Amino acid sequence: MLTPVVDSLLALPEVDSARIGAIGISQAGYWVPRAVAFEKRIAAAVADPGVMDVSTSWFDAPPSKLRKAVDEGKREAFDRDMNLGLHFQRGARHTLAFRMRPYGTDDYYEVFKAVREYHLRDVVAQIECPLLVTDPEGEQFWPGQSQELYDALQCPKEIVRFTVEEGADLHCEPMAMSLRDQRIFDWLDDVLDRSEPNA
Repeated sequence: MLTPVVDSLLALPEVDSARIGAIGISQAGYWVPRAVAFEKRIAAAVADPGVMDVSTSWFDAPPSKLRKAVDEGKREAFDRDMNLGLHFQRGARHTLAFRMRPYGTDDYYEVFKAVREYHLRDVVAQIECPLLVTDPEGEQFWPGQSQELYDALQCPKEIVRFTVEEGADLHCEPMAMSLRDQRIFDWLDDVLDRSEPNA
């Protein structure tokens, strides 16, 4: 995912190969840490927020009967009950369709089965570059996972809290984007300033 981007950047004469950073916002708080576990040319990365396991935001809403159907491989029962449950919930149906698009399927069972595999537990120890993890108070989709990711990291790391008092709570700090950007870019400036420039 990230490697072709880095390849393209390195073809530009104005890019310092020792100071390439990556910022992952929302679910990219999973994608960027996973990418830098393999792409070692990234000098510093940010996860806003930290996402250790994508599937929790998918499996929190459905009733236990549906979660059990996925775990037991009962495709027909799962799809039948999902279709029935979403029949009169147009907003939920459209939201789910939007969230399914990146997975390349419109089949409910397939996507819920697939997201079980989207976690960092198998690769978090491979992350080597410095990583900044944001931790907004009141995170709606992956509560507690910023701290979980931070605790699991073995690389240089920092966690930055965003609070209600600052007006910077909730997923991706929507009411305090300037404050978020200031903290992220100050951290990147500090970390990348320590890197030896490449000609």
